Amino acid sequence: MIVLRQFIAAIAKETRLIVRDWHALAVLFVMPVAFVTIMSLALRDVFTERAGVTFNVLIVDQDGKLVGEKLRESFAKDKHFRVELASAPLPDAAQVEAQLTAGLYKFALLIPAKATEQARRRAQEQVRSDGRASGRTPSIRVRLLSDPTLRADHRSMLVAFTNGTLRAIESRLIAERIAELARTPFGTSAVSAPALAAPELFREVSNELEAGGERKTPNPTSVQQNAPGWTLLAMFFLAVPLSVTLIKERAQGSLMRLQSMPVPTWVLFGGKIAPYLVINQLQLVLILAVGVWGLPLLGGDRLTLGNAPEAIALLSVCASLAAIGFALLIATFARTTEQATTFSATIVLVLAALGGIMVPKMVMPPAMQQIAALSPLSWGLDGFLDIFIRGGGVREVLADAARLAGFGLTCFVLAILRFNRRLRLN
Repeated sequence: MIVLRQFIAAIAKETRLIVRDWHALAVLFVMPVAFVTIMSLALRDVFTERAGVTFNVLIVDQDGKLVGEKLRESFAKDKHFRVELASAPLPDAAQVEAQLTAGLYKFALLIPAKATEQARRRAQEQVRSDGRASGRTPSIRVRLLSDPTLRADHRSMLVAFTNGTLRAIESRLIAERIAELARTPFGTSAVSAPALAAPELFREVSNELEAGGERKTPNPTSVQQNAPGWTLLAMFFLAVPLSVTLIKERAQGSLMRLQSMPVPTWVLFGGKIAPYLVINQLQLVLILAVGVWGLPLLGGDRLTLGNAPEAIALLSVCASLAAIGFALLIATFARTTEQATTFSATIVLVLAALGGIMVPKMVMPPAMQQIAALSPLSWGLDGFLDIFIRGGGVREVLADAARLAGFGLTCFVLAILRFNRRLRLN
């Protein structure tokens, strides 16, 4: 009971300190809202016009012959695609869709088994030596799947590219059949124009993850990038006021007096975590409200929140714990308020730049994307995009939430060890 009363007293003390400087408190809410509003409106129309972007494409080739080879070659030659061939055992469609939904690939091409054999047989039926067409062999279905976070224009680009490649393969197979007929005694006069008009060896490719039904997902917008991104930045910027407060208390001797009572270090730090955790959640609620109701009134896109509020809450709490733990760690190592302010702000901005807050990770080079995965802000942003864009829930964001919580816990433990060491040295 004594420890509980100490914990409640620590929370009350920190809350009074925060409320006393209400100007700084107001900035913690005004700053992220202003950034989200400005950036979302400014980038509404150009957010997805990304020249030179490279998409990673997974090709599942069950054919292994002409059709598969030509499709692989066509994608490999285009600078906009990074081709990765699925290795044995080849994944099925459900496994590929799960990989796309998880963001591992942007596109996937599924080439059915015996596609070349079936295409040649269909070409023979379409261009018969007697000039009559038949359709006993069905057309080949090459499936195209995509990451649901991609814009419609990029999906349409790949659909057109794939269909163009299939038409080229089609023309080659028809030409081979005509050449075979030309070598027969009645060859050249036997091929009629109607038989060559529309061979259609392959079905028209469509983007299956985009096409109607319950699998349809919203296209990402600038607000879906900026709202969670700048919220995370605002959370981590709490490192500045929190670390400054801790250093001032240490300089004034109030922490030493509390420690002599005695009050466990975790109680002192826990009293600082609770109020700032509440502030972080209020920041998130305010920004989400602006994205859902405020931006549409200003002509911007409406923020879609997915269907998993419990996943949003889990990710938000874990991100907040990571930000507060980071702030406490900075405060225990900094010796002056100037050091704390400069160092914490600089590190947070670097982590934000690497984590895809200021520049979307999808436009970064592959090497930069790998480095970005080291930023805790990247974990938080990926988790929110899984909820807002991919329709994920707690299960889908659990890994990102665990990483954030682990980061915060590690920082918290290191901060306690560092603080206790400084007390012993003093």
